[in-house]
Amino acid sequence: MNSTLPQLQHGSKSSCLAGISPGSPKSLVLGICRTRVRQIPRGFTLIEIALAIFIITMLLASILVPLTTQVEQRQVSETQKMLEDIKEALVGHAVARGYLPCPDRTSGGAGTANDTANDGVEDFDAATGFCLGTLSGTWTVPPAAGNTRRAVGNVPWVTLGLGASDPWGNRYRYAVDMEFSARPPQAGTPFTLASTADLGVCTTAACVTRFTSTTAGEAAVAVILSHGKNGYSGISASTGTANVAATSVDELDNTGGATFTSRPIYKPASAADAANEFDDIVTWLGKYTLFNRMVAAGKLP
Repeated sequence: MNSTLPQLQHGSKSSCLAGISPGSPKSLVLGICRTRVRQIPRGFTLIEIALAIFIITMLLASILVPLTTQVEQRQVSETQKMLEDIKEALVGHAVARGYLPCPDRTSGGAGTANDTANDGVEDFDAATGFCLGTLSGTWTVPPAAGNTRRAVGNVPWVTLGLGASDPWGNRYRYAVDMEFSARPPQAGTPFTLASTADLGVCTTAACVTRFTSTTAGEAAVAVILSHGKNGYSGISASTGTANVAATSVDELDNTGGATFTSRPIYKPASAADAANEFDDIVTWLGKYTLFNRMVAAGKLP
């Protein structure tokens, strides 16, 4: 700075003297030179830089937050479409075979063609016509009202020819009323128009309000769901192992049982509100929807 300043001042003075006659008054010369002295450029202050960074940060935040929301909404929409595709594939399987497929079990198994966990192939016992894996409820022979046996596991994506996971890298869960998945040689199979369905879908785990019929035997034949972005209680597609268990009672309701929960997505504002978290995406196949498609295809009665 010390070596440059004199040069600037000298250059400025030479420039301002140009064109002034030697006999001009000193005061005139100094006045002209003062007005023509060039200002030395200065940089930004720390306050100005900080203000610029703050403005840029705010602009980026205003762009990125809506972008993140758009990505999440697109993933939800993709999942909803895939669930509908799965439901259509289940109906197609029933039209072609006369019964719904069994789930792909999530653990255990003998390692045989139709008894291997997380391979995407339905698991069933050819000797009995029953599904294998996680079973619950009761079974009467032949099937009759009050028969509530069900099987829960992964959607058998290989059997149905579908994608293996949801947008968050987890398996789709599938529950089926075994009266609609049982097959010969089991007595009373495949299902008929007299068969009963007992899988319920409710607005909460308490099941005060139902989406499916409250009349025994008139509920859903199958429930399909994604465990959503958090993936709680789901099965990882990359490892084949269970994710962290859900803490929300409504999400726990979707791990398998007589009823399932479908309600709007809710993100807790704090850890204290975690019990209300819910991001599962659920759909189901009603008994009469299946009957309608089977009759239209000439497979029933």
